Amino acid sequence: MRTLGIIFVFLGFVLLLKQFNPTFIAWLQPYAGAIKDAFWGVTLIAFGLYMLTKRTARRVVLILYLIYLLLYLVV
Repeated sequence: MRTLGIIFVFLGFVLLLKQFNPTFIAWLQPYAGAIKDAFWGVTLIAFGLYMLTKRTARRVVLILYLIYLLLYLVV
């Protein structure tokens, strides 16, 4: 739970930084369409991998998916 809290705090800071300083995320704008369009594909792949893997690999899949969600929300 502590790790999830840290991720949410980091996400909040990034979203606030984007709100007050939009040039912070400007380098991601060329990829915004690809990130937004791939949402359901990435979600299904992450869910499938999460169901197929064991303990440590599940955490890796979850962390990678949370990084993708961070990109999805920020762009």
